[in-house]
Amino acid sequence: MASKGGIAVLVLFGLAALASADSGCQNNGDDDFDFDSQSASTCDGVVVVQSASASAQVPGNTSLVSSDSSVSCVMREGSDDEEAVTALQTALVQCNGQNVTIDGNFGAATSQAVANVQRQHGLPADGAYGPSTLEVMSWPTGSGGCVSSVSVSSVVVDEAS
Repeated sequence: MASKGGIAVLVLFGLAALASADSGCQNNGDDDFDFDSQSASTCDGVVVVQSASASAQVPGNTSLVSSDSSVSCVMREGSDDEEAVTALQTALVQCNGQNVTIDGNFGAATSQAVANVQRQHGLPADGAYGPSTLEVMSWPTGSGGCVSSVSVSSVVVDEAS
């Protein structure tokens, strides 16, 4: 039989683990807890997603432990994945009416362009790219058009090369 002291120690360790695990989670008033974008993975490449009408290349997380790639990732000023930043800048210019140099550098100009798109769609204009920004942006298709129905639940069909 376990002693009361041993059980108390286990309970304390469990509570400490829960407290540290909860640090990236917040309750926004709807009684479900949402992870903030700072806990999402950093974009480290480009993935091809299939929307209802076309496929598009978007920044993604390609180095997950499993073999599944994801579009749920974040970038902010100073992010250094040139391929992911270039995909973002291309979409900003070709499909979202922004004037930014496509150079693979997430600097002040790219941050301002992202903030402009966020503001146009009623998001907090912090200039950081993440899942909410992905969902309001339009993305170039291989056929020269743009598609606006990309979401974090879009099916990743390939990693861009």
